[in-house]
Amino acid sequence: MTVRAFGGRFSVISLDELEALFRASSVELGRRFGARRVGDKYLLPIQAVPWFTLVDLGHEYPVNGLVVRGVMIEGPVDKPWFDLVLGFLVGDYVVGVSVVGRRAVGCRSRPLNPPLDLWDLPRGLEFPRLVAVTREVTGGVVDVSVPMDCLVRLGLSPGQSTRFLLVYTGLVSVGGRLFIDLSGSSLLVS
Repeated sequence: MTVRAFGGRFSVISLDELEALFRASSVELGRRFGARRVGDKYLLPIQAVPWFTLVDLGHEYPVNGLVVRGVMIEGPVDKPWFDLVLGFLVGDYVVGVSVVGRRAVGCRSRPLNPPLDLWDLPRGLEFPRLVAVTREVTGGVVDVSVPMDCLVRLGLSPGQSTRFLLVYTGLVSVGGRLFIDLSGSSLLVS
């Protein structure tokens, strides 16, 4: 699935999982992806959504003061269309950084919708609707932390905790060629 242990190198989107989701029967949706049937729809849990990759931090940590240092991003980070979210999963929010290939402009809040280049989504599926609250940054090596100034501006509480780092890109076409390397990264809690 799309839950990984902290460390190592991995692609941002699992194209195999995406293809399997599109081909899944209703039985496979329940067994393989953990989807629940509600009325005439299937609700997919966040860990089964192929355009989200979750990295298990191993323990529950308070987000205030949590930093993942030295996250390497391998891919077209200098392209103007490049946009990658790396953040901590806190309820229905992802708080962290948005790595962009253009000039960084500060705080940003936006929904993490299905990738733009997925023309048709599987019918009858409902996906978790997360909102990212991020600070834009540039570069191939970044530190991921909670943008406290952005949270305060939006009226969100920094007193939450998390167990997962979430990785998201809005384009499937680059997701299989885009890699995150956490082998040299460290997790700091202050």
